[in-house]
Amino acid sequence: MTLAVFLPFLLSALAAWLGPRLGRRIGYVAALAFLPALLLALPLAGMPGAVPALEVTRWVPDLGLNLAFRGDGFSLLFAVLIGVIGTLASLYSVAYLSDRERFGRFYAYLLLFGGSMLGLVLSDNLIALFGFWEMTSVTSFLLIGLWHTRAAARDGAVKAFLVSALGGLGLLAAVSLISLAGNSTTLSGLDVAALRASPLFTPALLLTLLAAFTKSAQLPFHLWLPTAMEAPTPVSAFLHSATMVKAGVVLVAKFGLLFGTSPLWSGIIVPLGLATLVWGAWLALRQTDLKALLAYSTVSQLGLLMSLYGLAGAEGNFAGTAHLLNHAAFKAALFFVVGIIDHETGTREIPLLGGLRRALPVTFGVALLAALSMAGLPPLGGFISKELFYEAMLHQGPLFIVVAVAGSALTFAYTFRLLRVFLGLPRAPQGAHPHEAPPGLTLPAAGLAGAALLFGVWPASAEALTRTAQAALNFAEYREHLALWHGVTPALLATGLTWALGAGLVWQAGRVGALQRRLTPRVNANTAYYALLEGVNVFAAWLIARTQGLALPDQLRVMLAAAAVIAGYAVLRAPQVFHPFGTLPLGVLPIAALLVAGAVGVLLARNRLTAVVVTGLTGFGSAAAFLALRAPDLALTQLLVEAVTVILFLLAFRYLPGGRDLKRSRWRLRLDVGLAALAGVGATLLVLSSVRFLAPPISPYYLVNSYAGGGGKNVVNVLLVDFRGFDTLGEVTVVGMVALAVLALVRLGKRGRTATAPEALPPEGLPPEGLTPTPPARHKEPA
Repeated sequence: MTLAVFLPFLLSALAAWLGPRLGRRIGYVAALAFLPALLLALPLAGMPGAVPALEVTRWVPDLGLNLAFRGDGFSLLFAVLIGVIGTLASLYSVAYLSDRERFGRFYAYLLLFGGSMLGLVLSDNLIALFGFWEMTSVTSFLLIGLWHTRAAARDGAVKAFLVSALGGLGLLAAVSLISLAGNSTTLSGLDVAALRASPLFTPALLLTLLAAFTKSAQLPFHLWLPTAMEAPTPVSAFLHSATMVKAGVVLVAKFGLLFGTSPLWSGIIVPLGLATLVWGAWLALRQTDLKALLAYSTVSQLGLLMSLYGLAGAEGNFAGTAHLLNHAAFKAALFFVVGIIDHETGTREIPLLGGLRRALPVTFGVALLAALSMAGLPPLGGFISKELFYEAMLHQGPLFIVVAVAGSALTFAYTFRLLRVFLGLPRAPQGAHPHEAPPGLTLPAAGLAGAALLFGVWPASAEALTRTAQAALNFAEYREHLALWHGVTPALLATGLTWALGAGLVWQAGRVGALQRRLTPRVNANTAYYALLEGVNVFAAWLIARTQGLALPDQLRVMLAAAAVIAGYAVLRAPQVFHPFGTLPLGVLPIAALLVAGAVGVLLARNRLTAVVVTGLTGFGSAAAFLALRAPDLALTQLLVEAVTVILFLLAFRYLPGGRDLKRSRWRLRLDVGLAALAGVGATLLVLSSVRFLAPPISPYYLVNSYAGGGGKNVVNVLLVDFRGFDTLGEVTVVGMVALAVLALVRLGKRGRTATAPEALPPEGLPPEGLTPTPPARHKEPA
């Protein structure tokens, strides 16, 4: 499992290096990265009877920070699913991407994303789970914004990142509360009884739901997923079928074992999931872009999965796992099909396409199988899992089954809308000559559509896979079996009603479209998002104008006054006890006088040169004080900083305002002296009052252990490198980032080659010559 998680990370570096050399062939190397994940099918075959494997890499055991991967049936099943879809997406991309694509960057991002998702589903440590969760957000941001020169791609990437980052903060708080209440940082080691009895239980539950809803695009956080379609189509297939968008579903499935006893859990998830099912399907029905239609379809199907896992019972977990497999198969296949259509015709717009079954008979067959499975028609896997969904909702009450039927009828209708591009008279953009795509594009889609058919005609295969998760999700005692025919049941009658309603929606498509246009709300989640974003920008601009628009002397006065007030308040609140700190050596008295003289001299300076000189006097005086107090390292650092500061002052000397340009009246001079004195006295009192020695000083520990533990005689150096190694690494990273930013700013000032306008490049695939590439952001009602 550890190799399955980390091999994609290792090969991502290799892909970035070899990409420019191997071109599209680097995709075959990328596909190998998922081989260990595919090999997890071997331990999965032993489930549900086998004992889950646990692989632990110790990191900071005292704090419970270990990298632990646990291979229970559900985690292994999902990891293998990621491996299958990841391999197919890598191979599909080899034939799909344009020759002008930066293959190294694309596959590096793809592998980082796949590795992050594998770590998320296999992680047993809650802190590591949060880390992998956030890595999926960052890497999906890179993938969605791969073509960052397009405004729509940038908007989609930022939107996805902001929404999922909000949930990430919720998850961080949730895992912290769960660890505290459950007395463990591992999922398998949690004291569930203590967690449920803790007052932290409800806050942890709500924060977990926030994370799950944002990641899996549930209402009202669904706005990011449709704009994520700006990613290349293979990425969309990977992201929508087996990875990021299902991370929230995985969280609900696993954490349902902890929170499922609370009525709040099901009371929130199930209604919200059903509402998302209907609203996503309603919006999918009005799309004219095939990818946008599939994106809203994903929102809808995620609502279905959420409503099943939200039941937190054996029936819901069984049905949810079965549908999760079916959804991965038909959704990835349909995205691959849409990629083929775009590749062959140069457009994804439904009104511009028709009769493609004649030119693309194999693709039509693949699309038909996958689409009918999505619509829940026999003899495909989607029909069976939809029957399970209806059974579960029937047990919840009449309102639940009514909403479920409404959402499924809309699913039936938008499925037919998707298939319209293959029906009717041949129609394609001028200049397009569609024909069957090469095997590299067709075979991945055909394999997945074949799986959707296999799950239907041989339900035992789907049930065998579903049952591997029964021990992990507690549905071993649920005896229902997957079958095409269970007799005339209420679920089958609901299915018949679904088909009738769906057919009616197809028959009255014109009136339904008109109704949708009339019912389009002016305010939706998307408009709220942009209004909020604009509000934040306006507030930031207002705040900057009010706080940063002052002259430098006035800003300094505000800062000194704030320092005096804060320090005075702290001294007032703290016990007024000033502990003795020993006898100062006499040698520091001249230095102290030098520092005071320098500070007063700055205030009284009449010209720029004098001010610079006396400012340096305080700096070099501080260095002398460090030296007198036997801190030569600090003294050396202070000397270097002071020397650089003086040099910078001299470099910018002629740009500094002259003394006559900054005239100060007598009362302003008194004000400055008073503010400086108050700030200095307040800071001094604050430092003195904080020297309380409530705990034994830590310095002897470093003096004793620096040589023995760090192997260095210089305590300060050992502190920086060994004892505070990660802190120093963080500081070095910050300095490195600043250096890169400075380098970028410097390079902006140089003249370079005129770059080819990225907008002129085809957005993806290889559309026929003379065709206009598919424009971005054409989906309607991104509510």
